[in-house]
Amino acid sequence: MTTQDFTEDIDTILCIGNGYWIFKGNKCLKTNMNGDQIMVDEIDITATNAWPALAGTIFERDLDGIVFSNESGYYWFLKGDSCIATSGDGTQIVSAQRKIAGGGGWPILNR
Repeated sequence: MTTQDFTEDIDTILCIGNGYWIFKGNKCLKTNMNGDQIMVDEIDITATNAWPALAGTIFERDLDGIVFSNESGYYWFLKGDSCIATSGDGTQIVSAQRKIAGGGGWPILNR
């Protein structure tokens, strides 16, 4: 996949720190806040300087959404009806895969 492939069918975008992480398939890249410069060229989502803890999980590609928690410093990855959380450096799973609603992800949604 080349950067040209990021022109459509984006899976999700995460604004964090000084830029935007853009995800598509099993790849991601990071742009600056203006979106006019590449800060991290296209890499695998599970690359060493990305989220290696996701290797071997359903979250290593085709994500539906990502949320960063300022409170815990965790990244929450969402796909289908499931979620998982990694440490801030992406090297450890800190909350195992679970259902978003009815499985402990967001209990308030279980009504």
